[in-house]
Amino acid sequence: MKIADKIHGFTVTGVQPVPEIGATLTTMRHDGTGARLLWMDNSDENKLFSIAFKTIPSDDTGIFHILEHSVLGGSKKYPVKEPFLELMKSSMNTFLNAMTFPDKTMFPVSSRNDADFMNLTRVYLDAVFCPAIYDNPGIFQQEGWHIELRDPSDEPLYKGVVFNEMKGAYSSVYRRMGREIERMLFPDTCYGFSSGGDPAAIPNLTYEQFLAGHRTFYHPSNAYIYLDGPVDIDAVLALIDEYIGGCGPSDAARDIDWQQPIAPAAKTAEYEIAPDEPMEMRTHVAVGKVLGGWQDREKLMALHVIGEALAGSNDAPLKRALLDTGLCRDVSLDVEDGVLQPYGVLEILNTDPEHVGKLLDTVRETAAALIEKGFDREDLAAVLNRLEFRERDGQEPRGLIRNINILSSWLYGGDPLMYVTCDSLFAFLREQLETDYYENLAREWLLDENGRATLTMLPSREYGAKLREAEAARLKAVSDAWTDADRAAVIEANAKLDAWQQSVDTPEQLATMPQLPLSEVSEKPLPLRTEAGVENGLSVLFHPAREKGLVSLTLYFSLADRTEEEFSRLSVMGGLLGSLPTAKRDGPSLQRAVKSLLGEIQYKVEAFGARGKPETCKVFFAVKARFLEKNLSGALALIAEILTETQFDRTDVVKELLLQADEETRQRIISAGNRYAMGRARAALSAESAVAELTGGFEAYRRRHALLDKADEAIPALAEALSALQKTVFTRTRLTASVTAVDKPDIAALNELLPLGEQPAARETAFRLSVPAAQGILIPSTVSYTGYALPEPVEDMAVWRVASTILSLEYLWNEVRVKGGAYGAGATLNRLGEAAFYSYRDPSPAKTLETCRGAAAFLRAFCADGKALDRYIISTIAQGEPLQSDSERGDTADAMWMRGVTEAERQAERTAILAVTADSVASICPRLEEKAAICVVASQNALDGCGALAVESI
Repeated sequence: MKIADKIHGFTVTGVQPVPEIGATLTTMRHDGTGARLLWMDNSDENKLFSIAFKTIPSDDTGIFHILEHSVLGGSKKYPVKEPFLELMKSSMNTFLNAMTFPDKTMFPVSSRNDADFMNLTRVYLDAVFCPAIYDNPGIFQQEGWHIELRDPSDEPLYKGVVFNEMKGAYSSVYRRMGREIERMLFPDTCYGFSSGGDPAAIPNLTYEQFLAGHRTFYHPSNAYIYLDGPVDIDAVLALIDEYIGGCGPSDAARDIDWQQPIAPAAKTAEYEIAPDEPMEMRTHVAVGKVLGGWQDREKLMALHVIGEALAGSNDAPLKRALLDTGLCRDVSLDVEDGVLQPYGVLEILNTDPEHVGKLLDTVRETAAALIEKGFDREDLAAVLNRLEFRERDGQEPRGLIRNINILSSWLYGGDPLMYVTCDSLFAFLREQLETDYYENLAREWLLDENGRATLTMLPSREYGAKLREAEAARLKAVSDAWTDADRAAVIEANAKLDAWQQSVDTPEQLATMPQLPLSEVSEKPLPLRTEAGVENGLSVLFHPAREKGLVSLTLYFSLADRTEEEFSRLSVMGGLLGSLPTAKRDGPSLQRAVKSLLGEIQYKVEAFGARGKPETCKVFFAVKARFLEKNLSGALALIAEILTETQFDRTDVVKELLLQADEETRQRIISAGNRYAMGRARAALSAESAVAELTGGFEAYRRRHALLDKADEAIPALAEALSALQKTVFTRTRLTASVTAVDKPDIAALNELLPLGEQPAARETAFRLSVPAAQGILIPSTVSYTGYALPEPVEDMAVWRVASTILSLEYLWNEVRVKGGAYGAGATLNRLGEAAFYSYRDPSPAKTLETCRGAAAFLRAFCADGKALDRYIISTIAQGEPLQSDSERGDTADAMWMRGVTEAERQAERTAILAVTADSVASICPRLEEKAAICVVASQNALDGCGALAVESI
């Protein structure tokens, strides 16, 4: 293919080798419509199709978020209720989703399988250009919003998937802060509006406005099409031209306006806390400033460097100065890019209103002094190393990541490769270490008050009630204005929506959907290669990798002889290592070394149980690191130093870190509580789940919170205990080292770096955790999360895996998401056979629990006709074979080895999945009727409707 070639309505406008990523970039333009297309041809096994549209909100109704959901709800060629869902049931996709950004909407799909890739592409093209939304207003009502009213005497309610999703999103104070800062910085452009939608404004969107938005913005002239991987370019272009070949050009979708600099502004806003939470140290401050344009690639990366160098750890100088005031608990300094005008945000977390002025003065004084003195060049160089590692790291889904990076310039008319290649970028940034480049940028960001927006977020015990009262008042105003005919029309619309939601696609409609035949699915699972042996006295697992020059290393230290209290303490230790000084280095020096030598490192307690042995598991303290192969020697020495020489007696720093971790976890429970609900519900099922809950679930949070309540005496005792554990845990006799790399590196140096220690008396731990069988976790939020776990592990894993797919995609999707309005719901099964259900951002947790209890009745009816389950088998296998980077594949192989799962057993499970029948699925229904353990994360109102729960507040 060469420049000026014409193929299926497209003209080639550029062909460019991209040696940095081993690819060739071909650019094309559609002759009739001007649609833009890029093809990144490379040797990846995965193939990606993505079509994006520049979508520019002009209000807070979330129109483009609702469109993103809605166009996947049926189309001209595929007139089923939910083509997206049908693809999930019958595809080997490696990515299938859609995403709304502040100024664009993306529809990406990918697959390793050629036929599957073309099927996915066909359905997505039909969805975006020929959606069923024009013929079926129920799609808008379901995905966006509607007033639920089934009887004249009922109280009306707002319902809708996006409506509830955004209620959940804005229950996070951090999400609220980001939204309010954008509103202040961009009062005159699309970035001042909520692209996802503000729940207070979503009901202002009319069906007619919704359709007009699609007509205007989903035109081929406004399309940015991206292909990644070894696709059949002739076939793909021909397919695209089928959809856009008959269209002419359109300029209806305008360019994005630039925001002129604002005058310095300050604002206060409120966020909800629980009635029993203290008000002290709950105020948050954000200071934002527009820092340039999308084209300022070097400047923006330099600003990332500055943010990391000044506030990337507790020992970074700006963050340290603010923490030392004792007036706040955490600080961050970040750049928000990927938009027309990137901006920087300084966040000062957990303070009080009367301290805000003093803290902002400290920012100015500290920044001025640092700039005057000049930044430490070793610190900047270390941060550059860390950021370059992240830029080059081959994490999955890499094709999608490239697509998002490309749109950071391409959407605005720039070079598509600007945010993809980085050789010249980091060469330039290292050259600037010899100049005052970084100081000048920091001066602009931190000392120039022009264009600055300052937001103070105040805690309020009444804010949630105010939101609910305001919503009720809006509904009342609407319903009070109804005539009898209006009320009857709303009831009739609900009846039509109910009928459509409860309807079943006909065989003729389902036959329109392309379906991958089961014969296209390999009878063999993707191989996991593990070479286990003893080398230089060390137990080593080696996994061959694809990416040259990178090493993924995990050090597993056995905790088989440790107690419950020690597991808990070691999980706390995981959050402290790397953030406390060592015997050799103070905090800043340690941070410099970590960023120079390690691309990533984390420390945590991990447990691995085996099928059929729920009472025991193998427990390890796992140290996971990734770094450049050239840094192997230094990385090993540094990791060993952190493990064996960290000084835990800095109790002031320990308390600081624990308070930060406490607040971070609290916010995660509020905004992503399904993980905590599931972990709590499963905690009594096995030793592995008990350890996971104790060391990383709600139990870990409540114990750390209790420790902080008596910090003065508890933290010194903790420090002493951690120092003792450090001496006995991080030893060679306890160690199994896992290495993922192209060539096996020599890690024998660990023999010199770690003490020998004593061999644990056992290999496995018997462990149980006592938790309530029905628990409620009280949070300040308008949405809920549920976890529902069967009381004992199940036996036939293959049957249960397919059953979980059926329950997720047929039953829970329709009952909890479609009818109930939750953002998500599903059935899961882990390697131990622990079966569970969950819901996410759910307005009706009590109904969801009843739905879970009805799973057996649904499954019996579903399987009654003995239907073939090919589609669900394909989906089940696809879920088990996601795209994985080298390090992720190594982690998966480690887990299999630790659990004793052989390749023969993996093959047997694949064979069994391929043989699952409706009768075998129906046979598991009695297990679904057993009394489950439940956990609901919700407001008091929602918890009250869920029956007898042992309630605990966060």
